[in-house]
Amino acid sequence: MSKLVTAIERTGQQIFDRAFLKVFFLGLATTVGAIIIAYLAANEVMKEVPGYQSDWQWWEDFVNWIMGYTVDIAFFVILFFFFAPISTIFVSIYLDDIVDCVEERFYPENKASKRLGIPKLAYLACRIALLVVVLNIIVIPLYIIFFWVPFVPIGIFYLLNGYLLGWGYYEMVAVRHLGIKEAGIHRRSIRGVVLGVGLIMTFLFMIPIVQLIVPIVGAALICHLFHMSRFEEA
Repeated sequence: MSKLVTAIERTGQQIFDRAFLKVFFLGLATTVGAIIIAYLAANEVMKEVPGYQSDWQWWEDFVNWIMGYTVDIAFFVILFFFFAPISTIFVSIYLDDIVDCVEERFYPENKASKRLGIPKLAYLACRIALLVVVLNIIVIPLYIIFFWVPFVPIGIFYLLNGYLLGWGYYEMVAVRHLGIKEAGIHRRSIRGVVLGVGLIMTFLFMIPIVQLIVPIVGAALICHLFHMSRFEEA
């Protein structure tokens, strides 16, 4: 737990670094831009969908009005629940830069000798995003079954997504230093704090506006935890 607190403190110290802010705003602009483009594209697609036909013009106008707003509401509901995997994909473009910023300030002696590059990071991000989406859909029956049991559905949601996000972000950071197999062994040795970061990220992803900064902050937190457990205790 002390590692997690230290990681949060160090991330807070760097929030206003020039290099960190540059990456932050680039990642933020990319994610927001992608959301806007997706929304406009969805509206264009809906224009091609035939409208409701009725002999009563007022009823036809009302139903089509409702249908239009239903599409908007559905878009933002889906975005709210799946913002984590969506933003992870786009922010992965800058993840090398985020980790570089952290390592250059706090861990220059153990700075990674290689950058993963956008293709590799995009692959890792898409893989974790797909797992988050698919597994959250698979567990929907559990949410329904335990709907009336206090705290069980939300517990399932947080544990599942906390584990996936912690594991996914850890892997994107650790493979800069370790092989996949070695990274897995090391992650299991600090599974508690990795899950802790994942739970924090899951909680923050549920807060509008705040969710925009979560991928960047999450990557920084995981980077600190990796270095503190891998090198500072060596």
